[in-house]
This record gives sequence, structure tokens and C-alpha cells, in this order.
Amino acid sequence: MYISEYLAKNYGVDKQVTDLLEEVEIIVVPFTNPDGYVYTWTTDRLWRKNRRVNSGSTCRGVDLNRNYNSHWGESGSSSNPCSDTFHGTSAESEPEVHNTASYFRRNAPVLGAIDWHSYSQLILRPWGWTTVDPKDEARLKELGDTMSSKIYQVHGETYISQKALQLYQTSGTARDWFYSEDANKENLGYRAAGYTVELRDTGRYGFLLPPNQIIPTGDEIIPAVMYFATALNEQPIFL
Repeated sequence: MYISEYLAKNYGVDKQVTDLLEEVEIIVVPFTNPDGYVYTWTTDRLWRKNRRVNSGSTCRGVDLNRNYNSHWGESGSSSNPCSDTFHGTSAESEPEVHNTASYFRRNAPVLGAIDWHSYSQLILRPWGWTTVDPKDEARLKELGDTMSSKIYQVHGETYISQKALQLYQTSGTARDWFYSEDANKENLGYRAAGYTVELRDTGRYGFLLPPNQIIPTGDEIIPAVMYFATALNEQPIFL
């Protein structure tokens, strides 16, 4: 929402913002797990999954970021409903994921997509499931490295740019799906640059970031977002 407010307030005021929004549609999805979000307010502050009732188990929820149709059900996810990384019964089994993927396809062409997370201060690019580089590795690395540099210039915070697998193995993630064949086969000849950005901090407060760090976090990601959108508009990735 910080990004949305910044763009709205600066359209017609700031030339860079105005020029960008005259050419690019930026879609902001505030959150994709409404039931899980409500549950964090009522019951469990650090709840991760949705609130799916899992047949045959007393454990609830599916990890939506293991439910996308990109090497779904492989290493880096779990078939155990009690696990925080339970991948569900099939790819896109969860309405939240199915609807997000459908929305992506309806808005083609999508040139880039960022899945915002916390915490660790990382800029993660494909892939999370294999050591094999994607064919656009050089460009994806350049984009990630430059976003890291833009962030550092604001408050001196280091966000490490790396392949997702360098953190740990994952499968069925939004980031990898954004860049995948499944997401881009109807993307009008373009391939979306997919990233996960892990925001502040690096572990002192973890998921319970103090309120006084919220605005500085927003401040430092704005130049990275502006660069990301501008760079892909000027030089998109093609299939």
C-alpha cells in the first residue's frame, strides 16, 4: 500500500512517476490470503497458511506459496497437512492461488511480478527447485543486483540479490510460477520476470518488525520498484 500511495500522490508531480504511469499499468494485490490474515489478528499472530479444512487431518491450512503450478509437490514442500509448507492436494487446489493465477493470465502481457515477503532482506530470483540456471539468468541477476543497489542508496540497508535455491529449496512458489512456461504460454510472447523480495529485517525482530521501521522500509523499496518497472518496460524479456 505504501507503493500505491507513493505512485498516486506523485502522479502529475514527479516526472519519473508520471512518465512511468503514462506507459505502464502497475497492479497491486494487497494480500492473497484473506482468511489467514484474519486468523493472524484473532488467534495466531504468525499463522502462515490459509484456513483450508484438510480431509482426514485435524491440521488446517495449505501453504499458498507451495501451491502454484511450477514443479508442484517436489522437494521444498510437504505432503503433511500439519507442515507449514503443506502443498495441498494438487497444483492450484486453493482458490486464492487459482484466482491469482487466473488474474495474471487475464492481464497479459505481464512483464514482471514481485511477491513481497518478510523477513531477511533478500531479492530472490528463479529458480527455487533446481540448480539449473533459467535461460535469462544474466538479465534476472542484473535486475536483482540493481534493485539491491537502489535499496542500499536510501538508508544503507543491504538486500542480498541471489537465486532462490541459494536460500533453500522450494517448489510450487509464486516467484517461479511468474517466470514459468505455465504462466507465460498466453502472455503474448513475453516472459514475466518473477521475484520474491524479503523485506526487513535480518533477524533481530524477524516477523515482528517494530512499527518505526515500516515507513523506512517503504522508503527504501520505492527506487527499486521504479527501476524494476522502468527497466522491464524499456527492455522486456521475451519467450
